[in-house]
Amino acid sequence: MRSFSDVLPESPKSARKKEEARQAEFVRLGQVCVSNAPWESQCFCSNFPHDVFCADSWGQSLLVSTDVGVLLLDDGQPSTPVFDKTLQVRQMHILETLDLLIARADKGKDSRLLVFRLSAVQKGIEGKQIKSKCDCRENKLEKTKGCHLYAINTHHGNELRIVAVIRNKLLLITRKFWQWEGLSSPPSTSPQSESPMEEFQYIREICLSDVPAVMALVDGPTGENDNLICVAYRHQFDLVNESTGEAYRLHHVEASRVNFVAAIDVYEDGEAGLLLCYNYVCYYRKVCPFNGGSFLVQPSASDFHFSWNQVPYAIVCAFPYILAFTTDSIEIRLVVNGNLVHTAVVPALQLVASRSDIYFRAASAVSGPSDGSSKEASSPSSPQTPLVQEIPVFSPSAAEGNAKNPQQQLFVCLFVYYIYTPPTLIPKGTQSRLQVVCTYNILLA
Repeated sequence: MRSFSDVLPESPKSARKKEEARQAEFVRLGQVCVSNAPWESQCFCSNFPHDVFCADSWGQSLLVSTDVGVLLLDDGQPSTPVFDKTLQVRQMHILETLDLLIARADKGKDSRLLVFRLSAVQKGIEGKQIKSKCDCRENKLEKTKGCHLYAINTHHGNELRIVAVIRNKLLLITRKFWQWEGLSSPPSTSPQSESPMEEFQYIREICLSDVPAVMALVDGPTGENDNLICVAYRHQFDLVNESTGEAYRLHHVEASRVNFVAAIDVYEDGEAGLLLCYNYVCYYRKVCPFNGGSFLVQPSASDFHFSWNQVPYAIVCAFPYILAFTTDSIEIRLVVNGNLVHTAVVPALQLVASRSDIYFRAASAVSGPSDGSSKEASSPSSPQTPLVQEIPVFSPSAAEGNAKNPQQQLFVCLFVYYIYTPPTLIPKGTQSRLQVVCTYNILLA
């Protein structure tokens, strides 16, 4: 997640004119990028007739969980089996700098979190060893049985934090960093065992008043008793103190029916904020720091919101853009003001992965691209909240229930568009870019 420093308004004490000039230049360059339409496409993988549950980027490859097991996809190469179909992975994170693969496997009461060393997984791939569920017994995180959702901190700091959700209970797990971590790879003399289980420790359990539908971890300014967990349930977003378990109301949804989509943590000059996404709305709230041991939840001048044209089931923030995935389209808007800059029509759209490159699948090729010139399309007014049956809900559990179509073929296109990043934020001579990888299912005649 890139910084919001050059987008979000600062406090009245700051040099407002300087900030406004930076914002104007930022928006101008962003609009130039869009007006030039620098989208490119290329084939990533073809002839892939499997249902996809989840995936994550691994270097230039994609580790994808399917109905036939977990496969590694390389551009133009045949898929490589990693785990067989006895291990059904529903959620995963690949952390290359930490040499870790985190996965939530199985479903219902049998679901658990598993952790693997990426180097051990790579070794198994090179030795053509396809692991089964029985081979992963030493990789199970205890106390996580029944976990139906988990989240990790996006800015790892000095430790990796994992929060597993088991019904209305939050289980906090941490892992301290080794001295060599943060390098491209650990030294050959580093004291590593085959399984990283011993490196994780269980901190505490926190009970909530309801089962959360959405969750995000927020890093505090010091990391000492000020880390937070954002959870969404009923008609509200709450902030939970990781150290005390106390919950504070962050945002109340004024709607009769609510479809929670996402809570995304973003940071401006080291201070945390949250993008709260539900129904048609994306609402930014600044997370105020603790003051004398108490948490402050109050309106801020930096708070803002905007609306989508359709109800999204997934949101991806790729600064300075934010993308909404609906059942048949992708909307791309500017984070700074919510202006629509591009829309692509993509029938039967399903987001697959988004932490690095963005992978999605659809029933046919993208058609009918548009820009934000339409006043109606870019209007900030919010449409009426749809009925429950009209809201497209996407979750790992929804993907679990998809039936396989034997006549389905997967095709992948790569779109690359370049994002301007102010020179103060990146090393000289470095160009920032976002790779958006999309996959299409071509129905055979």
